[in-house]
Amino acid sequence: MIFAVFLPLIAAGYIFISAFLKKRTFAWEIGTAAVGTAFFKIVSMAFRNFFHGKVYSAFLMPFLTVEGVEYGWRLYLGTTEIFLVVFIVFSTLMSLLFVRDFLDPSRMNRFVVFLLGLTSSLMICIGAKNIFQFFAGWDMSVMLAYLLLMLFHEKQAVRQSGINFLIWHTLTDIPLFCAFYMLVEKTGTFFVPPFIGEWFSAFQGGQAVIFAVLLLLGVSAKLFLFGTNIMITQTAGISVPALAFIAPAALGGLGVYVLYISFPLVETEATVRVIFTVWGILTAVGGLLMAAAQTNIKVLLCLLLMGQFGFVLAVFGVIGRDAAFCAYIALITPMTGLILSSGTIIQALLGEEDLLRMGGLKKPLPFSFWLMLLFSVSCAGFPQIGNSGVVLDMFAVLHERFPAAGTVGLTIYLFCLAFVFARLLFWIFLAESKLSPSVAAKIRQPSKTEALPLIVLLLLSFFQNKVFELSVLPDLSSSLPAGMLLFLLIGACGLPAGILFFKKREKKSVRQPAYQVVYRFCLKGFYLTDFYRAAFVKPFMALAEFAWRFAGAELLTEGLPRALKKAAEKLQRAHSGKPSDFFVWSLAGLSVLIFSLLFLSAGR
Repeated sequence: MIFAVFLPLIAAGYIFISAFLKKRTFAWEIGTAAVGTAFFKIVSMAFRNFFHGKVYSAFLMPFLTVEGVEYGWRLYLGTTEIFLVVFIVFSTLMSLLFVRDFLDPSRMNRFVVFLLGLTSSLMICIGAKNIFQFFAGWDMSVMLAYLLLMLFHEKQAVRQSGINFLIWHTLTDIPLFCAFYMLVEKTGTFFVPPFIGEWFSAFQGGQAVIFAVLLLLGVSAKLFLFGTNIMITQTAGISVPALAFIAPAALGGLGVYVLYISFPLVETEATVRVIFTVWGILTAVGGLLMAAAQTNIKVLLCLLLMGQFGFVLAVFGVIGRDAAFCAYIALITPMTGLILSSGTIIQALLGEEDLLRMGGLKKPLPFSFWLMLLFSVSCAGFPQIGNSGVVLDMFAVLHERFPAAGTVGLTIYLFCLAFVFARLLFWIFLAESKLSPSVAAKIRQPSKTEALPLIVLLLLSFFQNKVFELSVLPDLSSSLPAGMLLFLLIGACGLPAGILFFKKREKKSVRQPAYQVVYRFCLKGFYLTDFYRAAFVKPFMALAEFAWRFAGAELLTEGLPRALKKAAEKLQRAHSGKPSDFFVWSLAGLSVLIFSLLFLSAGR
């Protein structure tokens, strides 16, 4: 286990040192070999866990002892942790295979180093047994994700997007920190929720609601803000493999995992269930409406991803955490394939990302067309394909609790989701071509290294439903009447209906005024994004600009060490044996130390 977790990190260190010493290094080959070896090792661990119930735990080194309780740096991988680690390492391997002929060679070393470092940081966080290790892995993953997004840092739009990304993730650490502070106060220990053992007692009443809201706020950047135009105002130049790995696999997986391990603390409270459900429904609807008005292919897919995370939240509230975790994997696998498929199209069109400037690509790019069509079907809940098992479970629960409203509401959501996918497919492949003759003559077919991970992801997307039925997905759909499949088919009909709608609409040269108003309303995110930008983003951007401009060598060499020394002295004097005090001061110092490295790593 230790070998599998740290091999990518060792490979990243070797590539970095070789590049620093200006020695020739085969970054892609070394990185792919390291991740491939780690992947097969973790898969073998998963088989032992599934068939023999083996749980992996390894002690790395002692850390601290507080009030007679010893906390160490260690790795613990149970069934859920192994499943998530397999998915993350698999996504890393697919990204590396995809990027071989996609990314400029001058950026390959940095891409591989940051990707391998991010993968190991995620595994260290997921395998954490104490809160300190958890936050160390959490914040290191954010820092490396930021560096991965900043591969094209010389572009102003990319720099601004990366800074926005980092600031929002840093800010959303605050409510998560408060949630774990509540946990420390309640249990008197620094263990993460699955390890608090005999000290465990669930939150109830108002405490449960506060804890749940803090968790949702804490993982919101991981799940929602990435997809909004608040977070990434301009995705041009950001590497598609980086986008595909960071959004669904890395940050999404980490956010869902935090909810998964913490949900038992509050799941018995009906109010908390309602909060998760309503929050999820609003996010799902908001993501769909904003995606329906976007023309940038990468922003559109990020918004769809945000809507899918909303669906996962709703599953948390309606069914429970096991089904929600399955929903996450079932939705993210085809969404990752869609993001990577969009990369082949952008690459083929020499960097073009605007849907309205594409069209007519079905004939020159048939492989990409059928891939995106089948990935879309896997997301839309078509019977026995993709995420249909999770959707049928949702239908079963809603049919029991809200026979009419629940069934109709979920059907409408699936229809609208398929409709948005139809819009995406139509403007890329079926509309009249808007390409200039020079671009049309240079359309590039996907290479074999780009096609292989897409084919693998497609096969997984198609058959993952059967895997979940035989493993962890609760079988609630057996009580459904046979006619309920009709609603699933109605939802999937949004795909052909959308294509027919846009075919007819394309023939009309002028949009209807009423449609134009609705279009602008959706594009603005119901005008809520303007409010968020004025109330939150601009003040924090101004603060970031100030810090970025005036944080020089004096701050790093004199100010920061002096501040940490004073904080340590104050902690030593003030600590009265209360664990929560120690928790606050230690994590504050840890966060400052980790993010102070950004001024060095970003100043290139």
